[in-house]
Amino acid sequence: MTRVAYLSNEWTRLPNESLIPGGCTYYRCWLPMHASRYDAALGRPAWTSQHGFGVNEGNSQATFGYNVVVLKQIMDRWIPHQMEVAQSLGQKIIVDVDDFYHDLHPDNNAYRTTDPEVNKVRNRDIYERIIRMADMVVVSTPTLLEFYGQWNPNTRMIRNSVYPSQFVRRNVSRETPVIGWVGALAYRSGDIETLKPWLGDFLADHDLRFLHAGHVPSMGSIADAAGIDPERVDTLPMQPMNRYHLLFTMDIGLVPLNDIPFNQAKSFIKGLEYTASGIPFVAYGTSEYELLAQDGVGRVAYTPDGWAAQVRDLLDYKTRKRDAATSFHNMEQKHTINQREDEWRSVIADVA
Repeated sequence: MTRVAYLSNEWTRLPNESLIPGGCTYYRCWLPMHASRYDAALGRPAWTSQHGFGVNEGNSQATFGYNVVVLKQIMDRWIPHQMEVAQSLGQKIIVDVDDFYHDLHPDNNAYRTTDPEVNKVRNRDIYERIIRMADMVVVSTPTLLEFYGQWNPNTRMIRNSVYPSQFVRRNVSRETPVIGWVGALAYRSGDIETLKPWLGDFLADHDLRFLHAGHVPSMGSIADAAGIDPERVDTLPMQPMNRYHLLFTMDIGLVPLNDIPFNQAKSFIKGLEYTASGIPFVAYGTSEYELLAQDGVGRVAYTPDGWAAQVRDLLDYKTRKRDAATSFHNMEQKHTINQREDEWRSVIADVA
C-alpha cells in the first residue's frame, strides 16, 4: 500500500488555529494530496534514522511509515544526509519545484534569504544537492523542466491548477471599475515598476482607483513602485491561504511581470486565481500567459500602450462581464485540479 508524506516548511500559524499551508504548499502539496487520493498526510518534516521521513502535522506527534515522500521548499543543510538514509530504507523521494530558485532576481527577497553567502543553513546550493539526489523532480513550467531536467533526468512537468470552490466568484461588477493587483511587494522581481510608464496617467485620465490586495507595510508602497498617486490607492492586508480569497475584490486584475528568465519560468497561477474569482485580467505576455490566453483565459500585453489598450477595453461593463464568464468557462475545461489529478496520481505511482 502506497503511503505519501507531503513535507514543507512553508506554514502560517495564527492564534487558536492549526497550521495553514503557504501558497506554494497549498497548490503543490495540499491540492495534489487530495486529488491523487492516496493514503497521505501533509505537515512539517520529521525524521529518524530508523524510519526515515515522517510527518509532523503541528502539535501532534509525528507519524511514520511512508514509502513516498514529497519535499516542498525544503533546502536545509541536513536534508541530503537524511535523504540518503531514507532512500537506503526504501523511501522514494520527490522534490517539487515551482520557482526558478537558481535564477532569482536580486530584488526578490528570496534571493537574499537563499543566498549561500548569507544563509549557511538553508540555501540554493543545498537545494541543488537535494534536487540531484531525488528519485523524481516535479516542476510546473517548461522552462523549469528544461533547467532542472539537466540536474535530474527523472523530471516531470505538471502545470499549476486551481480548485475554483476555494474562491468566491464575483457576480456583480461596479460600473466604475477598480483596477488591482494581489501580491506581496517583497517577492517581486522588478515587476511592479513595469507599470510606471502608463498606469499612473491611466488612473488619472479615467478617474479610477487602484487596489493593492496583499499589502504588508514593512515591504513598502505600491504607489511608489508603480508611480501611482497615493490618493488613488486602497490596500487590503495580506491573508493566509484559508482567507486568501478575501483579497480578490477588484474588477480588473493585473499580472505585471518583468521580462526576465525568472518570470519566464513562472506559472500562470495568478491569472487562474483572478479567473476563479470572476475577475478579468491582463498579464504580461510570457509564454505561459500566452498559452493561457490561447485557451481563452485572460488577456496579454507587452508594451505600455498595449497594457493601456487592453485595460481601457475592460472599462466597459459588458466587456468585463463577458470576459469573466468566458475565462471562467474555459478555465473549468483545462485548468482546475480535476484535470491534473491523473498526472499527480501517476507521479506517485511511477516513483513508488
